[in-house]
Amino acid sequence: MNYKNEPYPKDLLSVLNNAEDLARMIDEKLNDDSCKSIKELFCIKEGRIKRNVEIFDALGYVPNTFLKTNSQNTKNNEFKGLYIFGEEIENKITPVYVGISRSVFRRLKQHAWGKKHNECTLAYLKTRHQCETEGKQFYRKISTEEDMLPAKSLIRNFKVVLVNIENDYELYFLEVALAGIFKTKWNSFKTH
Repeated sequence: MNYKNEPYPKDLLSVLNNAEDLARMIDEKLNDDSCKSIKELFCIKEGRIKRNVEIFDALGYVPNTFLKTNSQNTKNNEFKGLYIFGEEIENKITPVYVGISRSVFRRLKQHAWGKKHNECTLAYLKTRHQCETEGKQFYRKISTEEDMLPAKSLIRNFKVVLVNIENDYELYFLEVALAGIFKTKWNSFKTH
Protein backbone atom coordinates (compact mmCIF):
# COMPACT_ATOMS: atom_id res chain seq x y z
CA MET A 1 0.00 0.00 0.00
CA ASN A 2 1.07 3.53 -0.57
CA TYR A 3 0.58 6.47 1.80
CA LYS A 4 -3.07 6.86 0.71
CA ASN A 5 -3.77 3.18 1.43
CA GLU A 6 -4.11 2.45 -2.27
CA PRO A 7 -3.15 -1.18 -2.92
CA TYR A 8 -0.65 -2.25 -5.52
CA PRO A 9 -1.64 -5.17 -7.75
CA LYS A 10 -0.63 -8.52 -6.35
CA ASP A 11 0.36 -9.84 -9.78
CA LEU A 12 1.73 -7.43 -12.40
CA LEU A 13 1.70 -10.15 -15.03
CA SER A 14 -2.09 -10.43 -14.70
CA VAL A 15 -2.39 -6.65 -15.20
CA LEU A 16 -0.33 -6.92 -18.39
CA ASN A 17 -2.39 -9.90 -19.59
CA ASN A 18 -5.52 -7.84 -18.91
CA ALA A 19 -4.05 -5.05 -21.10
CA GLU A 20 -3.55 -7.48 -23.98
CA ASP A 21 -7.12 -8.81 -23.64
CA LEU A 22 -8.43 -5.25 -23.46
CA ALA A 23 -6.45 -4.31 -26.58
CA ARG A 24 -8.16 -7.08 -28.56
CA MET A 25 -11.58 -5.93 -27.35
CA ILE A 26 -10.81 -2.28 -28.20
CA ASP A 27 -9.60 -3.21 -31.68
CA GLU A 28 -12.81 -5.16 -32.29
CA LYS A 29 -14.98 -2.29 -31.06
CA LEU A 30 -13.12 0.31 -33.15
CA ASN A 31 -13.71 -1.78 -36.26
CA ASP A 32 -17.36 -2.57 -35.50
CA ASP A 33 -19.92 -0.73 -37.63
CA SER A 34 -21.61 0.61 -34.48
CA CYS A 35 -18.47 2.46 -33.35
CA LYS A 36 -19.06 6.19 -33.46
CA SER A 37 -16.81 9.07 -34.40
CA ILE A 38 -16.33 11.88 -31.92
CA LYS A 39 -18.53 14.21 -33.97
CA GLU A 40 -21.35 11.64 -33.83
CA LEU A 41 -21.26 11.65 -30.03
CA PHE A 42 -21.94 15.38 -29.76
CA CYS A 43 -24.53 17.73 -31.19
CA ILE A 44 -25.10 21.47 -31.38
CA LYS A 45 -27.93 22.74 -29.17
CA GLU A 46 -28.63 26.45 -28.84
CA GLY A 47 -25.27 27.22 -30.43
CA ARG A 48 -23.31 25.05 -27.97
CA ILE A 49 -21.61 21.69 -28.37
CA LYS A 50 -23.43 19.19 -26.15
CA ARG A 51 -22.96 15.53 -25.40
CA ASN A 52 -25.63 13.41 -27.11
CA VAL A 53 -26.67 11.53 -23.98
CA GLU A 54 -28.88 9.05 -25.85
CA ILE A 55 -26.00 7.85 -28.06
CA PHE A 56 -23.54 7.65 -25.16
CA ASP A 57 -26.07 5.67 -23.10
CA ALA A 58 -26.91 3.33 -26.00
CA LEU A 59 -23.19 2.53 -26.35
CA GLY A 60 -22.99 1.80 -22.61
CA TYR A 61 -20.93 4.91 -21.89
CA VAL A 62 -23.00 6.00 -18.91
CA PRO A 63 -21.69 8.34 -16.21
CA ASN A 64 -19.71 6.60 -13.47
CA THR A 65 -18.08 9.53 -11.68
CA PHE A 66 -19.41 12.24 -9.43
CA LEU A 67 -18.37 15.81 -10.16
CA LYS A 68 -19.13 18.96 -8.25
CA THR A 69 -21.59 21.26 -9.92
CA ASN A 70 -21.71 25.02 -9.49
CA SER A 71 -23.91 24.59 -6.44
CA GLN A 72 -21.22 22.38 -4.83
CA ASN A 73 -23.54 19.38 -4.96
CA THR A 74 -22.14 16.25 -6.49
CA LYS A 75 -23.70 14.99 -9.66
CA ASN A 76 -23.11 11.66 -11.35
CA ASN A 77 -22.41 13.14 -14.78
CA GLU A 78 -18.96 12.06 -15.95
CA PHE A 79 -17.04 9.03 -17.13
CA LYS A 80 -13.69 8.05 -15.63
CA GLY A 81 -11.48 5.81 -17.71
CA LEU A 82 -9.66 5.34 -20.99
CA TYR A 83 -10.51 6.73 -24.38
CA ILE A 84 -8.94 5.35 -27.54
CA PHE A 85 -9.01 7.23 -30.85
CA GLY A 86 -8.95 5.24 -34.08
CA GLU A 87 -8.24 6.51 -37.57
CA GLU A 88 -8.99 4.74 -40.84
CA ILE A 89 -5.70 3.55 -42.30
CA GLU A 90 -5.67 1.11 -45.22
CA ASN A 91 -9.39 0.24 -44.81
CA LYS A 92 -9.01 -0.59 -41.09
CA ILE A 93 -9.58 1.54 -38.02
CA THR A 94 -6.19 1.74 -36.32
CA PRO A 95 -5.70 3.05 -32.76
CA VAL A 96 -3.66 6.26 -32.95
CA TYR A 97 -4.05 7.72 -29.45
CA VAL A 98 -4.80 6.42 -25.95
CA GLY A 99 -5.88 8.91 -23.30
CA ILE A 100 -7.12 8.81 -19.72
CA SER A 101 -9.28 11.19 -17.77
CA ARG A 102 -11.52 11.51 -14.73
CA SER A 103 -13.83 13.46 -17.04
CA VAL A 104 -13.75 11.69 -20.42
CA PHE A 105 -16.94 13.29 -21.76
CA ARG A 106 -15.49 16.77 -21.26
CA ARG A 107 -12.06 15.66 -22.51
CA LEU A 108 -13.46 14.37 -25.82
CA LYS A 109 -15.21 17.69 -26.39
CA GLN A 110 -11.99 19.57 -25.62
CA HIS A 111 -9.95 17.48 -28.06
CA ALA A 112 -12.41 18.14 -30.90
CA TRP A 113 -13.67 21.66 -30.16
CA GLY A 114 -11.33 23.19 -27.56
CA LYS A 115 -10.11 26.72 -28.09
CA LYS A 116 -6.78 26.74 -26.23
CA HIS A 117 -3.70 24.62 -26.85
CA ASN A 118 -3.95 23.07 -23.38
CA GLU A 119 -7.52 21.93 -24.07
CA CYS A 120 -7.11 20.45 -27.53
CA THR A 121 -3.66 19.04 -26.90
CA LEU A 122 -3.79 16.45 -29.67
CA ALA A 123 -4.81 19.06 -32.26
CA TYR A 124 -2.01 21.27 -30.99
CA LEU A 125 0.49 18.40 -31.28
CA LYS A 126 -0.70 17.50 -34.79
CA THR A 127 -0.51 21.18 -35.85
CA ARG A 128 3.02 21.55 -34.46
CA HIS A 129 4.10 18.30 -36.13
CA GLN A 130 2.63 19.43 -39.47
CA CYS A 131 4.50 22.76 -39.28
CA GLU A 132 7.77 21.02 -38.43
CA THR A 133 7.25 18.50 -41.27
CA GLU A 134 6.76 21.38 -43.70
CA GLY A 135 9.85 23.17 -42.34
CA LYS A 136 7.82 26.06 -40.91
CA GLN A 137 8.51 27.78 -37.59
CA PHE A 138 5.97 26.94 -34.94
CA TYR A 139 5.35 29.22 -31.99
CA ARG A 140 2.98 28.18 -29.24
CA LYS A 141 2.17 31.76 -28.36
CA ILE A 142 0.97 32.55 -31.88
CA SER A 143 -0.72 29.23 -32.54
CA THR A 144 -4.39 30.09 -32.74
CA GLU A 145 -7.63 28.19 -32.76
CA GLU A 146 -7.74 28.83 -36.50
CA ASP A 147 -4.30 27.21 -36.91
CA MET A 148 -5.60 24.07 -35.18
CA LEU A 149 -8.92 23.83 -37.11
CA PRO A 150 -7.65 21.31 -39.70
CA ALA A 151 -6.33 19.03 -36.95
CA LYS A 152 -9.53 19.36 -34.90
CA SER A 153 -11.59 18.49 -37.98
CA LEU A 154 -9.56 15.29 -38.41
CA ILE A 155 -9.94 14.45 -34.72
CA ARG A 156 -13.72 14.88 -34.90
CA ASN A 157 -13.74 12.08 -37.49
CA PHE A 158 -11.72 9.69 -35.32
CA LYS A 159 -13.65 6.67 -34.07
CA VAL A 160 -13.56 6.40 -30.28
CA VAL A 161 -13.94 3.65 -27.70
CA LEU A 162 -14.36 4.36 -23.99
CA VAL A 163 -13.39 1.93 -21.25
CA ASN A 164 -14.48 2.39 -17.64
CA ILE A 165 -11.47 1.98 -15.32
CA GLU A 166 -12.07 3.01 -11.71
CA ASN A 167 -8.74 1.95 -10.17
CA ASP A 168 -6.15 4.72 -10.65
CA TYR A 169 -3.16 2.34 -10.78
CA GLU A 170 -4.79 0.31 -13.55
CA LEU A 171 -5.85 3.47 -15.38
CA TYR A 172 -2.33 4.89 -15.55
CA PHE A 173 -0.75 1.51 -16.28
CA LEU A 174 -3.21 0.73 -19.07
CA GLU A 175 -2.64 4.05 -20.83
CA VAL A 176 1.05 3.25 -21.26
CA ALA A 177 0.54 -0.48 -21.88
CA LEU A 178 -2.14 0.03 -24.55
CA ALA A 179 -0.14 2.76 -26.29
CA GLY A 180 2.75 0.27 -26.40
CA ILE A 181 0.61 -2.63 -27.59
CA PHE A 182 -1.04 -0.54 -30.31
CA LYS A 183 2.14 1.47 -31.04
CA THR A 184 -0.03 4.57 -31.24
CA LYS A 185 1.36 7.37 -33.37
CA TRP A 186 0.30 10.29 -31.18
CA ASN A 187 1.16 9.14 -27.65
CA SER A 188 4.32 10.45 -26.04
CA PHE A 189 5.41 9.92 -22.47
CA LYS A 190 8.06 12.60 -22.24
CA THR A 191 7.74 14.39 -18.91
CA HIS A 192 7.15 18.14 -18.74
